[in-house]
Amino acid sequence: MNKVFTIDLKSLNVNAYVSRYVAKQHGNGMAVFDNADELLENPNMTTNKVLDVFNKVSPKQVKRFADRKTGVKRLFSLISETPLTKTNWDSGEYNQKVLAQMDEAKKKSDQVFKKAWDEMELYKEKVPTSGPKVSKPRGQFANKKIRCLVDWNPRKEGTRAWNNFQLFLGHGTISYEEFVKLAADHGSNPGGCREDLAHDLKKGRVEIV
Repeated sequence: MNKVFTIDLKSLNVNAYVSRYVAKQHGNGMAVFDNADELLENPNMTTNKVLDVFNKVSPKQVKRFADRKTGVKRLFSLISETPLTKTNWDSGEYNQKVLAQMDEAKKKSDQVFKKAWDEMELYKEKVPTSGPKVSKPRGQFANKKIRCLVDWNPRKEGTRAWNNFQLFLGHGTISYEEFVKLAADHGSNPGGCREDLAHDLKKGRVEIV
């Protein structure tokens, strides 16, 4: 069973959980990761933040790291043996029924993503993707709501994807139709909205509710 770790960006506390789903139930303001590369990609984990977390967890203090990548590698190695935090999802040993439910939810999520991606490709073949023209949303996301699961924008600033993700951050939960409508204000069309949403769903940054 692979552990999923969280770092509280304020308290610097480190915890390990049985799955990413369980880890995300413990509030915002967390860096969530299961490997060093994912931790390295988190822009909130600056070199100083990595150093602070390392010194809080380690019995031996260090003054600095050669570089951020080295610090992240040493920090992940240090916390990799962190014992699993028991939660309300547990029942003696980790509740197998809950784990099975989470596995099933992941399968359904993957199916939704694949269907959305196929529809997006079909849409791109039929409809030009240039210009701010907005059409009525349709397909897998129509009449659905989008909930943001992170508190920072992982996209490259200034891009269409960054502007679209700002809408998720600013609203917390937003209907797909409203998202497409507001995205048109910065030049994003329905095809671009669908593409960006599908990518963020795959990355676990948002969810459909």
